[in-house]
Amino acid sequence: MSMFERVLHEPPRSGPGGHPARELLRLTSRRLRRRLLAVNAAVGLAVSLLASTAGSRLATPLPGGYTLGMLLLSLQAATVPASALWYDRACRTRCDPHADALARAAYGHGTGRVRP
Repeated sequence: MSMFERVLHEPPRSGPGGHPARELLRLTSRRLRRRLLAVNAAVGLAVSLLASTAGSRLATPLPGGYTLGMLLLSLQAATVPASALWYDRACRTRCDPHADALARAAYGHGTGRVRP
């Protein structure tokens, strides 16, 4: 299931602890969210630190009409959609198998995908 697909409802819990796939899904998604946050925060922090320490050196012209500051901001702007695409792909490959197993256990058939 992609993050853009609509989910109609959550599968019911199957007991007090739930299905083992529920815990794996929770841990996997938490790990992926932390990585996404770390990458975006690190790039934002690096650009901010360079901007505060480099001062007027960020206005250094580069070939093609760019300045060093524009290049750094372009790097930060490219990091956000690239990390979002990575996160979506990682969720599809790492979280969806756990979600499918959880749905199979709850509904007893199919791939676990809920379609409208």
